Amino acid sequence: MTEHPNTDRGERDTVMTGNVDIIEPVDGTRVWERPGPLTLGGIVALPLVIAAIVLAFRPWFPTLDMAMTELRVRDVGGRQTPLIGLPGRIGDFPDQGSHPGPWSFWLIRPFHLLSGGRSWGMELGSAVLNSAAAIGAVVVAARVVRRIGAAARPVPSGHLVTLAIAGAVALAIRGYGLSVLTHPWNPYFPLLLWIVILLATWGVLCGEHRLAVVVVGVGTIAAQTHVPYLLLAIAMSSLVVVTLGRRRDGRWLIATVGTAAFLWLPAFVDQIRRDPGNISMLIDHFTGETDEEPIGLVSGTGVFLRHLDLPRAGFEMLRNDAAFLEVSGTTGGVAIGGLIVFIAWLGSVAFAVRHRHAALMRLHTVLAVALAVGWFSMGRIFGKIWYYLTLWAWGTALLVGVSIAWTVAIVVRTALASRSGSSDDATTAVQRNGLRIGWAVLAIPTVLSLAAAPQLQVPEENLSSGLGGVVDETEQALREGVGDSIGEDGRYVVFWQDVNFIGAQGYGLVNELERRGLDVGVHETWRVPVTPQRVLPQGTYDAEVHIVSGEYIDQWRERPGYVEVATEDPRTDDEREEYGMLRERVLERLDEVDRSDIADIIDVNLFGASLDPDLPDDVVEDLERMLVLTAPVAVFIAPPGSTF
Repeated sequence: MTEHPNTDRGERDTVMTGNVDIIEPVDGTRVWERPGPLTLGGIVALPLVIAAIVLAFRPWFPTLDMAMTELRVRDVGGRQTPLIGLPGRIGDFPDQGSHPGPWSFWLIRPFHLLSGGRSWGMELGSAVLNSAAAIGAVVVAARVVRRIGAAARPVPSGHLVTLAIAGAVALAIRGYGLSVLTHPWNPYFPLLLWIVILLATWGVLCGEHRLAVVVVGVGTIAAQTHVPYLLLAIAMSSLVVVTLGRRRDGRWLIATVGTAAFLWLPAFVDQIRRDPGNISMLIDHFTGETDEEPIGLVSGTGVFLRHLDLPRAGFEMLRNDAAFLEVSGTTGGVAIGGLIVFIAWLGSVAFAVRHRHAALMRLHTVLAVALAVGWFSMGRIFGKIWYYLTLWAWGTALLVGVSIAWTVAIVVRTALASRSGSSDDATTAVQRNGLRIGWAVLAIPTVLSLAAAPQLQVPEENLSSGLGGVVDETEQALREGVGDSIGEDGRYVVFWQDVNFIGAQGYGLVNELERRGLDVGVHETWRVPVTPQRVLPQGTYDAEVHIVSGEYIDQWRERPGYVEVATEDPRTDDEREEYGMLRERVLERLDEVDRSDIADIIDVNLFGASLDPDLPDDVVEDLERMLVLTAPVAVFIAPPGSTF
């Protein structure tokens, strides 16, 4: 057992490393054997930097949630600065609630301004913030490792742990994929932050009390951005607050509570100013009755094990730049790999407890809380198990993998020392081979991510291309006063009828026309997703701008007074042919399973049709492919009062 002074508290804190700890000095180490945390973090984050540069040359016209996000990012700093997050599946449209807070918008805003108001600014911001999270995770890990060995001498072998965690972050970047980590959709924004939260919590338990501010601060940002992180953040924050309280560290306890109060201030201001406030809506949603039943702990256990299936995810990473999304989207079956990992982790826990390895026990404490809360929250998922609801769990799984690897290294060193009779020789062997393995684990996913960067495309590329194909002509028509429009000084309400993604390109058109300086808004129905300040009541606008897709285009062409100003079909000839083939196949299968109700809506509500839980898997796959291919889109100028 070793002791070291806890500089945060002015008293001694005992860290029991046991007789089998791998942290011991080895002479003659070279630079590559003792890489600094900033060096490791910089290597791991490099693919994100390259991705941001690549995306600077990819035109992007955000749709749906990303258009809603950019509208709010643009509002930051003005009279309508957002105080709550993006709308979610919280309550019922059009009165649904939103995710708790606005910090993702506030953090992205400087990069949006730096880009000159381009949508690329959001991608730049996401890449930079995720790079900071990746580097931060490695720096936190290195700080904790130094804390563990602070009472002894320099600890070269301790760099194995830091290197292992850097490798885990590299795997996270490869597993989530560069597309996920370079656009700030609210389920994606906190993914790497969760790893930082877990490591900082471990650090607090190991005596680095100042990291409690990181746990609560970063946890608050994650929880406000996407509500599935709320319970997780509360659990980690509670763990560090209790730790500080038990150790009587009032200074960092006050700083931690103060940080939380400050960061939650915008959400509480909204709660006071609005009736009902968003916090009330969240409480009502999660504590009240709902039309959908939770999937339950049995089904939740299947989801839980699927997100521990590191062997399958590792295999997928070799051929897929978004392996975690692929595995998370899988339904049915038993995740044998996940079960094996869970059992191995239980063995690691037993080993740490038996040998009183304090650093490992504290890491296992953090992971046990994260796994337990994650398992519970997975069982509370309502309705369809969307892949994005549980992506955070891969961060936990990767650190579970680190804890298992750490245990294996200790066991191997003990066995070698027993066989050779020399503890130093055993430590040297474990260190050298561990470094080789660690660098391989870091290098392989990083190289794969770098190779994927040049091919990176913008999110929802076909939807973006379709919208981009009509924006310029629509802007020109409005400025020239085509149809009922009166020129650039007019006010215009945007309306949509979409056969694909519940108005995805309609939200995008509002965002793009506003970017170009036109005064546009929406009807009252869309006050939550497009924000209340962009609602244009009847009689306050000069004309309507309708963006319609698929079957609706011909209907709109027959309406008197409607002037078609732009049309775009982003599909290639091969994609149009594929779409037609898929449509015919889906109709045949729906006839076979007697689902004429779905057949009647696939040409007007493809997304809604794909959500039916009773459809055969092959039909759902075809419908999802049709959604990716999209449909043609057209824009019309219509007289005011044409819709509501």
